[in-house]
Amino acid sequence: MPIRLPAALLAMLVLSLAATPGCRQSREAFAAPLERPAIELPAPDALRPSVRDRADIARGDALSLPDDFPDDIYLPADYRINSLMDRGALRVVSLRAPGQVSTLFAAARTSMDKRGWKQTLAMRDASDSALLNYEKDDRAAVLSFSDDHGTGAVTMNVQLHTTAH
Repeated sequence: MPIRLPAALLAMLVLSLAATPGCRQSREAFAAPLERPAIELPAPDALRPSVRDRADIARGDALSLPDDFPDDIYLPADYRINSLMDRGALRVVSLRAPGQVSTLFAAARTSMDKRGWKQTLAMRDASDSALLNYEKDDRAAVLSFSDDHGTGAVTMNVQLHTTAH
């Protein structure tokens, strides 16, 4: 079946195609390069933190616990904070401490038990990582430990969740 276009539509199509080559000004405007101001970027060295900045970050000098952080949560001796996150009812602290997973895991269990927390889960795996889950009143705490392989340090994450405000 042949397709039939209405005569008016066909006439408009033919006229638009015929008019296109005659519109030189619009073609030139389209083809002309756009002039944009130059953007100056800092030198690559300016983007890198200085040796002093990196040392401060590595030592944890840049981060400290918030003043209202609960004092009944286990934190190992000589820890350095890697990161902090506060999302209302959820707080997460990532830190690094000298030692071994087994030692910090045992110390955390003892400390949390003495401070009135009820353990709901304890888990260890062969890759030298561990997890403890506790509840107390309207709060839940998850302490996870992982070995920093060959550094003599452990990364520990503390997640605190408050169920009621």
